[in-house]
Amino acid sequence: MDRVDALLPRYVELLRRTALTDGELERETALGDATELAKTSLADGPALDQMHELHRRAQVALAQDWRDAPAGSAEHAGLERLVRGDALPMLLALMLPHELAERTHHEQRWRREHETLVAMFEQTDELIVVLDVDGQCDDVNPAFCRATGWTRRQAVEGAGAWPDPPRGTKPGRRSGPVACSDGSSLTVEWSISPILGRKGELLNHVCIGRDIGRQQRLEDSLRENDKLRAVATLAGGIAHDFNNLLGSINGLAELCELEAVPGSRQARNLGRIRLAGDKAAALVRQMLDFSRQKPPAPQCTGLREWLEHAEGLLRAAIPHQQTLAVEVEQDSIVRIDLVQMEQVLLNIVRNAAQAMGPQGGRIRIRADRAQPATAETAAATGWARVRISDTGSGIPAELLGKIFEPFFTTKPVGEGTGLGLAAAHGIVSAHGGAIEVDSEAGVGSTFSIFLPLADAAAMAGPSPAAAPPG
Repeated sequence: MDRVDALLPRYVELLRRTALTDGELERETALGDATELAKTSLADGPALDQMHELHRRAQVALAQDWRDAPAGSAEHAGLERLVRGDALPMLLALMLPHELAERTHHEQRWRREHETLVAMFEQTDELIVVLDVDGQCDDVNPAFCRATGWTRRQAVEGAGAWPDPPRGTKPGRRSGPVACSDGSSLTVEWSISPILGRKGELLNHVCIGRDIGRQQRLEDSLRENDKLRAVATLAGGIAHDFNNLLGSINGLAELCELEAVPGSRQARNLGRIRLAGDKAAALVRQMLDFSRQKPPAPQCTGLREWLEHAEGLLRAAIPHQQTLAVEVEQDSIVRIDLVQMEQVLLNIVRNAAQAMGPQGGRIRIRADRAQPATAETAAATGWARVRISDTGSGIPAELLGKIFEPFFTTKPVGEGTGLGLAAAHGIVSAHGGAIEVDSEAGVGSTFSIFLPLADAAAMAGPSPAAAPPG
């Protein structure tokens, strides 16, 4: 023990002075010197056990020096004082600074641990609810308030109450809805831990939860993607086989139509067969486009240039009693496959035209910039937005979640295949974009297409190869 060895000679001298003096003043002075001696070693931290060892070794050293002292001598009298315990005040004076320092150390450690726990409680993103032994809400952390909209006081007064609070002293897990202040709810998975006292009594339950709604949405999205992939594979296989049969049917119908007497029943029937064949061929092309999984061949283009190029095709796709307006409020450069993205616009505009019907209406296409609400991650360069609005009948709220499913349609049999919006969704997703829908029954619908802006490297194109030397 380096500290004990360093202090031992000085402390032995102080203990000798105490043992050999009868004066109270000298004893008080020695006690004060012992306290000061102990303070000099506090730089290395409190050490009660080492101070106790220092006192013991000093007593042993003096006892060996005085063992052979003649009776009646000062040394012999000092040894008797040590044996009677007169050195106990010296021990207390030696240990007092270390006792106080250790208490201060424990208080500081407790304060640091308390501040750390408070910071964890206040700053964590996990939801924390503290329930008392009766299952009533005792406290909640700010993350709970942010997620639910309740204030801490509202949560404690009843908003944070559990319909079935945990009981007993066993930890557990549960998940379920948590009511929010706006009337909505969160799906939260809770980890419940009982807090016990020193005697094993239950003090409270600490419940730590996380919102699993986003995880469930991601899982639903993965399942939807798997379903789309399976349907696309099936549609592609059927379309290829059906296309071969359809080619024979259409070819033979055209040959027979050439030989039929014009205006006869046979000619009319063959015309109907050929018309049905053309509709079937269009359906086959949509199925093949949906199932082809061909990656886009993007090129940098401006929204204004793209929409001006597509405007003529879009006007031809709607009835004459309907109007089309194209507005570029803010131009942007995006990387898109022009053919595929024009197909997206065409599919959405056709749906809008059918939703408005023969009574007419207005389709409005606007281009600007905005952030999609459904994007999982923000685009590094920002987002361009193209909105296609109509004044049609709108989409019922209960159907909004199904409109991008393949083969889902609300149109009568023979008027829709249910592949147009599914193909549009797949094309936009392949471009790294997103589609959002806002619709009100009887008012109309707005389809918003979000596309990442092209970065400088993409706009510059591939760098030229270095010229060979020579």
